[in-house]
Amino acid sequence: MSEKRVRPAALAGTWYPRSEEKLRSSIEGYLGAAKGKIEERPNAIVVPHAGHVWSGDVAASGWREVQNRGYKRVFILCPNHRVMLNGVATDDADAFDTPLGAVDVDVETRDMLVKEGIVKVVRTAFNNEHAIEIQLPFMKLAVPEAKLVPLIVGQISEKLAQKLAAKLRELMTADDLLVISSDFLHYGEDYGFVPFEPSEAKIREYDDKTYEAIRWLDGARFEAFAEENDHAACGIHSLRVLAHTFEDAACKVERVDYGTSGRKSGEFVRSVSYQAIVVTGADEGKLREGGKRLSERLSQPSGPVVVLNAEEQSKALALIRMAIDQAVKAGHETPFVPSDIVEKLGTFPRVFEKQYGVFVTLHKDGELRGCIGNIVPYQSLMLGLWGRAQDAAINDPRFEAVTPQELPLLEYEISVLTAPEPISGPEDIVIGRHGVILKKRGHQAIFLPQVAPEQGWNVEQMLNALAVKAGLGKNDWRAGAEFSVIEAQVF
Repeated sequence: MSEKRVRPAALAGTWYPRSEEKLRSSIEGYLGAAKGKIEERPNAIVVPHAGHVWSGDVAASGWREVQNRGYKRVFILCPNHRVMLNGVATDDADAFDTPLGAVDVDVETRDMLVKEGIVKVVRTAFNNEHAIEIQLPFMKLAVPEAKLVPLIVGQISEKLAQKLAAKLRELMTADDLLVISSDFLHYGEDYGFVPFEPSEAKIREYDDKTYEAIRWLDGARFEAFAEENDHAACGIHSLRVLAHTFEDAACKVERVDYGTSGRKSGEFVRSVSYQAIVVTGADEGKLREGGKRLSERLSQPSGPVVVLNAEEQSKALALIRMAIDQAVKAGHETPFVPSDIVEKLGTFPRVFEKQYGVFVTLHKDGELRGCIGNIVPYQSLMLGLWGRAQDAAINDPRFEAVTPQELPLLEYEISVLTAPEPISGPEDIVIGRHGVILKKRGHQAIFLPQVAPEQGWNVEQMLNALAVKAGLGKNDWRAGAEFSVIEAQVF
């Protein structure tokens, strides 16, 4: 029998007390001061994850509502703060340590989610990540018999949010609790978000709008809200899952506490908001019914990905031509200068401010002349197009840099990508719709959706070629490999 793996507490002594006695006294004090308001047994809570001195009182208001109510399993969903993450990550530890004792992981549930391709094990995502660990002392005292299912939710597509929600709807019973670990508005220049002058009232108004959106428990409406209000909460992607999970399940939503770091520091030029929100009344039959409908809908073939309309596509192509022209004539990458772009190409729609993975492909005389991209969205679409276009022209290691004489001969292609979604295996790959990412033993490679049809490959032939591209043997994809798929709008 292998030795039990326990993830050590990384925050003890900084974010909360290291001493068992002091931590127990602190948590008991927070819980004792919180006034339970909800008679009905909650199905979910939303609680903040700052250091206990900042948000421990508000977090306790949420945990107080579930204290000693017999939960057996707790799903904690939180954002990623330490690493870039696409998809949903879990850890392969058997328990998470705290100064109050270890919290056991529900290994069976975690492993099932991994096996079904809904989540993936990413140990590094949990290294020094505070958003789950900060909740564990509360969990240890409020629901001591429960086991933990730890999930970090990174960038996810609507489809993956729905897929995880459908599985939660299938799994959750009255003995299960869903915890969303999230802070809310991060206001101030340090956070890059100053939409109004410092004002406690304005901050509260902004947070109230987010609370009202959560109260909808409407997946499609909240997706639209999250798209337009990505500063509303650091755990916005986890909140998207919450909305899909409890949609049409006869639930009630109530905020039981609210606070801000600005209120504690006395300064609102830099402030983080905290809310404790409780979801009750979920009808188990409606959860199952809705989950089944959601799964059936997800199993239907989806239409083509549409990110940019025809006019926006023309703007994107004009932008990469300008970027490539500058880089080739200068002989090196050139900076993105917004004023130059506006002067020559006009203003760009808001969609270009959003983050997407993007590839730029160049052809000459029907042959590949350069192709560079990024799968993980880490900058705006506009900056991504500019950078990848110049990379494709002068930095693709497979080719010499494009020369000025070749510019009139180039053909340009852009692929705007959806976020990668893990799949359980090759049987889930659809040629012509899916691009595929293969990972094994530190090797990784990707084919865009258009590659297999262009080459006339079936799934097996494509994976043979992809494994070779990754530096593996032709058949190494057949065992021990991880697969994710992307979709793309190609023009």
